[in-house]
Amino acid sequence: MKTTDFSSVPAAAEEAMIGQRAHAALEAAVSALPPDIAFRLRQSRELALTRYAPRRSPVALLQLAGFPGAGSGNWMRDIIAPAVGILMLALLATAASQYSQAENHNDTVDIDSSLLIDDLPIDAYLDRGFGAWLDQGNP
Repeated sequence: MKTTDFSSVPAAAEEAMIGQRAHAALEAAVSALPPDIAFRLRQSRELALTRYAPRRSPVALLQLAGFPGAGSGNWMRDIIAPAVGILMLALLATAASQYSQAENHNDTVDIDSSLLIDDLPIDAYLDRGFGAWLDQGNP
């Protein structure tokens, strides 16, 4: 029997060669069978082929045109999820910035309104000790 060295052959070609050799061996074995058994085997094979339907996963059925799906099979995780994550991060950063600006604005309004309501004369605000007095926590 002839042996074949598969080390230098690519995997797909190796599989094809093995399949051809198995087919040839089965054909040789079936030619030695009685005709009635060969007929029943052929009928069984044809029946099996008519009943065979390749299984398709639900994700493969739902793949939309234009979206990659052959590589990983999950375009939702590969494309949409990172985009949604980036969008949510941008929205969070915008909301935090708006909140910070609103807080600064509210602090400025509180200080201005306190100064306008107060009965101190304007010259008191120009006094050097007034800044130190405010820093001590006095109203």
